[in-house]
Amino acid sequence: MTAYREATRATRGFTLIELLVVLALIALLTGLAALSAGAAGSPVTREARRLAATLQLATEESRLQGRVLGLKFRRDGYSYLELVPREPDDESGPGFVWTPLPPRGAFAARTWPQPMRFELRIDGRAVAPAFGIAASAPQILLLPEGEFTPFTLRLVGTREAGATMRFGSSGQFELEGL
Repeated sequence: MTAYREATRATRGFTLIELLVVLALIALLTGLAALSAGAAGSPVTREARRLAATLQLATEESRLQGRVLGLKFRRDGYSYLELVPREPDDESGPGFVWTPLPPRGAFAARTWPQPMRFELRIDGRAVAPAFGIAASAPQILLLPEGEFTPFTLRLVGTREAGATMRFGSSGQFELEGL
């Protein structure tokens, strides 16, 4: 009986959880390799490559964990957020709120190397960083289905031509000027 169980277990294959763990590890290692490979070059180039790598990693994280993530650009940098259920209270009732991801690791909030500025376009329209109440909402959404808000980001330093990144809604991206 034991030999029969071992034979059927050996021919069964991998479980979905095992495959998801392997994919998550591959995505993490690819992101880390891209971050370390981006250590050469100008500050704009390094930051563009770092952002592209973390965005790919966040997209995979959103897919694998089934979480809605967001990318928030600020004047001084960017951060990743997660949409989580809010604690219901008498005034506002149930709902959702954007919370920052942990301050350590690949999704930690980043500050742009100085002096550097950025230009963000969504659907061809320039988007300025929001302040006040709208400051908590991200400009870019990363959905568990693998889709995210298509956008174009141009990073410009003082002495360089800059780098342009275009991200499509289904995850394709291109980097120019690197």
